[in-house]
Amino acid sequence: MKKLILITILFPMTAALAWDGIEPSSGTKIEITSRLSKVKKGNTVEIFDHGKNEYHEIEIDRISSHGRDVKFEVYDKDTGEERVFIMEGARKQATAS
Repeated sequence: MKKLILITILFPMTAALAWDGIEPSSGTKIEITSRLSKVKKGNTVEIFDHGKNEYHEIEIDRISSHGRDVKFEVYDKDTGEERVFIMEGARKQATAS
């Protein structure tokens, strides 16, 4: 019973750490799974690519506003590709330095 209570409390906390978005060129859902405090220009963060069902490390090249959302131009270290993501939510979650 204690285990169930602990899971019930911790699950929403871990789910809240992901930041949802899409890759507009393919319509693929993307989640930034790294701590949001690390999401800034020049940093390497981890994403989960739902289209390929795998994790990737990306380096953030550019961050810009895209209406209410945030646009990331990134370099995917695992595939060697330049990619663009539109992440849901306010710009305050990302730091362009």
